[in-house]
Formats: sequence, C-alpha cells, structure tokens
Amino acid sequence: MTHEGTGQHTRQPQAVVVGGGLAGITAALQLAEAGVGVTLLEGRPRLGGLAFSFRRGDLTVDNGQHVYLRCCTAYRWFLDRVDAARLAPLQDRLDVPVLDVAHPRGPRLGRIRRDNLPVPLHLARSLATYPHLSLAERASVGRAALALRKL
Repeated sequence: MTHEGTGQHTRQPQAVVVGGGLAGITAALQLAEAGVGVTLLEGRPRLGGLAFSFRRGDLTVDNGQHVYLRCCTAYRWFLDRVDAARLAPLQDRLDVPVLDVAHPRGPRLGRIRRDNLPVPLHLARSLATYPHLSLAERASVGRAALALRKL
C-alpha cells in the first residue's frame, strides 16, 4: 500500500489463525473485515472443527452444534456470514433421541426433551426419566442445573 502524497509504502497487517473450527473461522472473518490479511491453517481436509455431520448407512449423525435453537444468535450470525444457514435447520424445541444399542438388555431409547417450564426446570422431566443415567447421576445433573440458575 502507498500513503497518498507521501510515496511511503506500508504493509497490510498479517495474521495466521491456527484451527478452522467455528472459533478459528470467526476470528479469521473478523480479522479480514478489519483489513488484516489472514492465513487460516487447518489440519483436517475440511473446515468446521467439531461441528460436522457424517453418515452411517441411512442415518445422519450431527456433532458439534447439533442443538440449534433460536437463542443461538452468535451461531446464527456465523451461519449467515458464511452463507450456510440453509445447511442447519432451526429447531423450535429441543428433542434429541438417544439410542443405547450396547445396553445388556437390548437397545434402549432415551430422550432429552425441553418442556415449557422456565430454565433450569425446562429439562427436569426429561432428565428425571432419562434411562441412560443412574439415579445418582440424574440427581447430580439436577444440582448442577439449579447451581446454573444462580449465574
């Protein structure tokens, strides 16, 4: 770059971002928007980090941002910015089926489902009956949810 009228050359600031997950991509975008030249390094053959999907037979398995609700405004900004909102359907209500195929008595289905109750009670019924956790583990989750309410 040349400063007008001075003939002096200035160099555009440069940055290297290591990691092409959601945080790395977001950092690279914000740096580029601020006028910084960016090199994004990623060791995998794809971007996205832990936010990806894969197929096993007819089943598509989500990993990462699998719970995409209306409260995820930063994630929505990111999807809009990289023109990928169409790839992540918006969920009206959390409802995640979890199948334990290795259970000793055969496959067992559990669900994490949100009720209309206020946070942190919105998952209470679901966690109280969730078959993949012991009674002690369910109590621990309940105590953690109540502690989060104080934040």
